[in-house]
Order: sequence, then structure tokens, then C-alpha cells
Amino acid sequence: MSIKWKNFWLAFLPPILILAVQNIMALAGSGIVFGIKAVSFHGKNLTELYKSYTSTITSPAFSSVVLLIYAVIAIAIFAPWWSKKRVAFDSRRMSFRGFKPLLLIFGIILFVVGAQVASNYLVNCLSALFPKELIKYSKIMKNAGLDRAGATPVIIIYAGFVGPVAEEFAFRGLSLGYFKKSLPSFAAANILQALLFAVIHLNFIQGVYAFIIGLLLGYVAYRTGSLLLSMVLHICFNSTSFILQILTPKAMNGGAFLAFAILVLSMMAVYAGIFMLIGSQPMAKEK
Repeated sequence: MSIKWKNFWLAFLPPILILAVQNIMALAGSGIVFGIKAVSFHGKNLTELYKSYTSTITSPAFSSVVLLIYAVIAIAIFAPWWSKKRVAFDSRRMSFRGFKPLLLIFGIILFVVGAQVASNYLVNCLSALFPKELIKYSKIMKNAGLDRAGATPVIIIYAGFVGPVAEEFAFRGLSLGYFKKSLPSFAAANILQALLFAVIHLNFIQGVYAFIIGLLLGYVAYRTGSLLLSMVLHICFNSTSFILQILTPKAMNGGAFLAFAILVLSMMAVYAGIFMLIGSQPMAKEK
């Protein structure tokens, strides 16, 4: 097998490991819960035990703990892997050294707010076009505790910090780098890593906006040479989702013209944010 083909297939390993670790943690957690329920059970029959068990493993609290543990394990796997290899980008690093502070800060704010508003509009449009997918999406978000009603400190820590760090190491750190080493252009590499990023979300609606966000994060990481920047953008994007999920629907209720104007402004903010972020640091050197 040639080096290029080896790198191409290695790019698929991080998402495969992500799904494997998630499922292993879910199975291990289910087994632990069953053991605890069985030992402490004082009901009349096995039906009550089964109901108590299923109620626990399908709860947002259980899902959030499983996801948090998975993310910590993923970071423990991907961070040393990325740190040792650095894959395809000679200047890829975990720092903001050399960035222009004001352009960096304003770029992050514009990118995150614009991307968050635009993605919420996209979700609303996709929900109207594909109502069945909306049901699936809503169920997944509720079961994971990622909706506004089910948000807990554990899920906020996972979705707002630990999860984004793990995913940036996996996709913009490893998959993008391996694809870049095996494909003729960065564009092809970026599209493939964003596609993998979309697929691991395992639902259509979330996958669509994850694909777009993945493309943007990949481009910013490539042009600035900073994986830390893509992490910060991802963390800020996820962290602000609970707030803007409330504000965006209210804005849409203001009428079609206002909704369209806000959508256009959000897209302009994303573009301006990327322009500022790239302008704050020269393009990364490649091996």
C-alpha cells in the first residue's frame, strides 16, 4: 500500500474510533446501571426492574455522563496522536502566538454569532421541509439533554467544552491532515473531513449544519495554522447555542423581511469574521 493510500485510510480512523468509544461507553454504562439496579432492587417483579432500568439508561442524565466520559477518553487518544504527528501542517500549533489580538477577538465574535444565527435559521428551514427528520432530530437532542429544557451542568461541560476539543483534534487535527497528505487539493481534503464530521452526528438536520461548520472550521484552521483557534470557535459556537436558540425564533416571528435581513446579516458576519481571523495570522506553511 502506498503512503498516500495509507494516509487516506488513516483519515477515517478518528471518526471510527469516536463511534466505537461512544458505543462501548454506552454499553458499559448500561451494564453498570443494570448491576446497581439489580443489587438495590426491592420491587415485586422483574417488570418493575426492567422499567426502572430502561428509564435510567434512556434519560438525558445518563446520556450526558456517557458523552462526557467518551469525550475525555477521545481527547486522551487524539491529543497525543496529533501532538506526535502534526500530520500535514508544519506550523499547526496550539497557541495564538503571532496573532493580531483585536482582529482575532472581533473575528471570533462575528464568526460565532453569525454562524450560530445562520445555523438556527437553517435548522428551521430544514425542519419545515423535512418534518420527519425534525422529529428524529428533536428526539436525539432531548434524549442527549441537548435541548433547552434538558440542559444540565454535565451536558453543558460536554457540549460547550470537552466535546468540541475532542472533535477538533479528531477532524481538523487528524482527518483533515491525513486527507491533505493523500489528496491533490486542500478543498477535497476539507470537504471529506467535513462530511465525516457530519456523518458522526447520525441525523440529517444536525449533519447538514455540522457539514457547513466543519468546512468553515477546516478552512480557518488551515489558513491560520492554529488548531487552538478552531477549538475556540467550536467551543464558543456550542456554548452560545442555548442562548441563541431562544432569541432566533423570536426574531423570525418579527416577519419575513426581518427574518431575511437577520439571515443576510448573519452570513455577512461569518464572512467578515473569517476575513478578520485569516488577516490576524498569515497562511500556515505546509510540509
